[in-house]
Amino acid sequence: MKRLSRIAKGAILALTAAGMLAGCVSKSETVENMAEKMGVVDWANRAMGIDMQPSWLKAMLNGNSNEFKTAFGIDENRVVKPSRASGRTEAVAQALSRAGFAYGQAAELRQKLIGRIGEAINSNQQLEAVYKSATETKAEMTGLREETTFWQKYRTKDPNGKDIEEYVYYTIYSMDKDTWDQICKNYLMDVMGAPELETETQQKIGELFTEMKTDADKKDAAQAEAERKAYEAQMARLELEKAKIDASVQRSEAEAEKAQAVARAMALEAMLK
Repeated sequence: MKRLSRIAKGAILALTAAGMLAGCVSKSETVENMAEKMGVVDWANRAMGIDMQPSWLKAMLNGNSNEFKTAFGIDENRVVKPSRASGRTEAVAQALSRAGFAYGQAAELRQKLIGRIGEAINSNQQLEAVYKSATETKAEMTGLREETTFWQKYRTKDPNGKDIEEYVYYTIYSMDKDTWDQICKNYLMDVMGAPELETETQQKIGELFTEMKTDADKKDAAQAEAERKAYEAQMARLELEKAKIDASVQRSEAEAEKAQAVARAMALEAMLK
């Protein structure tokens, strides 16, 4: 209830759609109408006048927690991170949100790492080795403090026109800056330990430590979008390389099969003489 009162006191922030809206609600459109269009049928603290997605949540989903810290009175030096999950019931979505926090942070670190490393190295083999190591590496979460939660209930239709309800649950955590720095350091050290990585690649990974510490929870929307695009570009690069390798393997297999067929034909011809 203490967390709830903070929301009620702070000027409840402007309505935005849950990551899918590109603008604000027009004067002629009510919150209820906008929620209905999106399929949102209920959300946390709705009866108290809370918007279906406060602006601090939208900003946080883009990697910037400044507005949240102001609204909730969180110390500027703490790092704030959200965890999001969905489920058929509120309880399931809540449990998944809390359990999946470490996975989500590892995914965030992996996205930055792959995007930046891919831009810094020319070797597709080294990029693939970094991706494999980063995917297998977990981010160990310690020293967390749960600050608040928020949920939304959606109702959509399946292909047969039957109603489907799903909850999206957000759990917001904070930690002190030293804790986040250590999480980043441990993650990068574990990735660098992959035996396939060359010394130059390991050095470039290590150079990302300062950057990861600096923008822990203060990205703006443009920076978040740039990181996403950089990651997608490197993943496309890996897919292209994989396609080339697959094509080469298929050609080799076809040539080997052809050679075997010729050898069998020659052997059969020799037997008939």
